Amino acid sequence: MDGTGRVTRDCTDAGGQVSCRRLCLLNILLGGEWRLGVAGSAEHTMAEKATIILFSHVSNTHSITGAEKLLLFFTRELSLYFNCILVAPQEGKMTRQARKWGLRVELLPIPLVYGMYTPYPGLPADIAKFQESREYAELTGWLAANRPAFIISSTCVHALPAIAAKSLGIPVIWKISETITESEYTFLSVELIDRYSDEILTISHTVGACFPQEMRDAKVTLLPPSWNEQDLVIEGWSTLRAERRRELGISPGEPLVGYISSFINKEKGLEHFVKMAVLVSAEHPKARFMAIGAPGDKSYYERCVKKVKLEGLSSRFRFADYEEFLPSAYCAMDLLVVPSLIREGFGMTALEGFAFGKPVVAYDSGGLREILTNAGCEAQLVPAENIGALAESVNALLADQGRAAILGAMARERIVAAYGPGAYQLRLYGLAERWTYRYASRLPAAAPEPAAADPAPGPEAGADAVPAAANAPRGIPARRAGRAKGPRRGRRRGKIRARRRKRPGRRVRAAKRARKAVRGGRRRTGRAAKRRKRAA
Repeated sequence: MDGTGRVTRDCTDAGGQVSCRRLCLLNILLGGEWRLGVAGSAEHTMAEKATIILFSHVSNTHSITGAEKLLLFFTRELSLYFNCILVAPQEGKMTRQARKWGLRVELLPIPLVYGMYTPYPGLPADIAKFQESREYAELTGWLAANRPAFIISSTCVHALPAIAAKSLGIPVIWKISETITESEYTFLSVELIDRYSDEILTISHTVGACFPQEMRDAKVTLLPPSWNEQDLVIEGWSTLRAERRRELGISPGEPLVGYISSFINKEKGLEHFVKMAVLVSAEHPKARFMAIGAPGDKSYYERCVKKVKLEGLSSRFRFADYEEFLPSAYCAMDLLVVPSLIREGFGMTALEGFAFGKPVVAYDSGGLREILTNAGCEAQLVPAENIGALAESVNALLADQGRAAILGAMARERIVAAYGPGAYQLRLYGLAERWTYRYASRLPAAAPEPAAADPAPGPEAGADAVPAAANAPRGIPARRAGRAKGPRRGRRRGKIRARRRKRPGRRVRAAKRARKAVRGGRRRTGRAAKRRKRAA
């Protein structure tokens, strides 16, 4: 894998499957064993896996944010190679889902350093104060007790786990999924991340752009997000679409334009979506609109709902809370709009829309450009905050819905190639191999060859002679194993011989025993005669 996160060697066979040779190589690194299943797939049964700890900065109770989705998916995939412990500040949807997947979860409230996202002059001093807090002391003690092979801290604001781990000499991989605010103080965050990390993972080139080139070359690796193909429920798309549109009261001839955000606030651009809908409905009266998401900013959300009513679009507009099962919503849509007003680190909603084969229109904001470019949909990028351009792009797709469907299908093929599960697993395989070598090596010792005799190496033994401790059986410490052979046994034999030399010979010992017996008999005979005389 090179510095950009691309896998530079082939790990697949002609059919695109991960080669068993590569899998076996990784298995050797981790000290486990592989079984070949019925269909020839490799089933890994780890004998030993190094323990690592991943820190999530949030755990929401109502919905799962994009950052939580990324970390949860990352942890699940990484659990193939390591024993993963997911640490979250509280119980929430993410932690419950993690437990369902068999992941170990620990709850540990840790203060967040929001100044890492919006740097300011007093940031280093404030971090020093955080290090004096009770929570930091508890975190450091907990890490010292668990002593993982390395930790992964998610998002730039989750700085304390990285600082605590480095203070204990534990390697740190810092996973950044957001774009740090650009200002004259951005260098403060960059320097802190550099100081308290061994490696940096970014989800897009946009996220990594704040780091100097030499820093990117030395320690930054690109790992874009992906998805689980089973979660898409591909075989049920037609049924899901028909059922959801029936629930919404949308007829086949009415195109549905959608908007999705886990938490709706001003930065996610719902108000721009509503204003765009006003312009689009004037040109396409049959168009319907749906916005899905939990109100993060209630006053802002209510203002958007009121705007829909004032424009007379209530009958053609649907607001829905965040949904656990999003495939039905994506399937019901004909077009997805992502009007984000911030520089997105990536844009999971756009990625999911393409994964479901939907055409996506988005503001040219941060990582969204990377996604739409890789999907071949640069024409559907519009300048940020330009509502008129957003409406024009949507109108163009609604004017030719057959072409829009073809664009969505073609975009899905490109997105699967660039970000799909296969591409993600290959990238992650390269990272796991590297991290195993660097931080969690579990190379098994070679079994000693049987030999007829095992003499202790004499003076003629060369430099290649293997000490006895090297071939010690498992469970015996090296110090004991080193004494378990010739030297200790020789000392015992020497002591036995010395004791034997001090003792008289066999014939002498036999004569002594005979004399004792004779003396004993005489004594017994004399005593019997005396007793007979007394009796007479």
